[in-house]
Amino acid sequence: MAYKLLALDLDGTLLMPDLSIPAEVRAALLALQARGVCVTLSTGRMFTTAEAYARDLGLHAPLVCYNGAALRAPGEQPLLWEPLTRELQDAVLACCERNGWYAQLYNDDRIVVARETEDTRADPDLRTLPCREVGRLTRAALDLSPKIMTRSAPCETRFRAAVLDRATDGQLYIAASTPNLVEMMRRGVGKARALTALCGHLGITPAEAVVCGDSGNDLDMVRWAGLGCAVGNALPVLRDAAAYVCQHSNSFGVLEVIQRFF
Repeated sequence: MAYKLLALDLDGTLLMPDLSIPAEVRAALLALQARGVCVTLSTGRMFTTAEAYARDLGLHAPLVCYNGAALRAPGEQPLLWEPLTRELQDAVLACCERNGWYAQLYNDDRIVVARETEDTRADPDLRTLPCREVGRLTRAALDLSPKIMTRSAPCETRFRAAVLDRATDGQLYIAASTPNLVEMMRRGVGKARALTALCGHLGITPAEAVVCGDSGNDLDMVRWAGLGCAVGNALPVLRDAAAYVCQHSNSFGVLEVIQRFF
């Protein structure tokens, strides 16, 4: 099979633990693009962060952001935009407020919080743009967000996800890119759905796509792709679903996939 698309998760996959990308991996990605392969990012991160990494790497394809709620090329209007509904957004914010949980939204590709806290400052997306503080979220005039996120101790995330699921009558897609996050999108959103839209835009098939990931929010795209890969540091659930499990972790797992399959 001559693969035509490589889609890469960022955190825990393309990025090393210090958020860097080794020079040899950068060179391999550029060489792959030069051969006509579409290389994109498929991440839970906000668009501005994904765009910054894409620009740094010399990537030009539309980017999958917010766990699939947005598909957008730098400098262009979104090809796909599926924010939470007003009803869902209000229900999630009310649930977080009742329980005293931190909540983080995204409006106009900016982080929106009631007030900046240690939970906000722990988010690497804050390196891209400052956050906007609006006071009580349930009373603020907010546009619809592609994702709402809460942060807690890893031992509490399953409990929070269950409470939020009940509060919204199961209308959320709840995922996590790291063990201490609960990320909420509207049901039906996902990286696989956004990548399907990208394939349609490019005129290629899912069978011609290779993806790499490490966490639960990568599960749908790993099952969807012609070749779904898990980097060596991936969670067991993703390793079990993957067609190929890398011997190497993070960026060097991505390099392994490029060298083996392209």
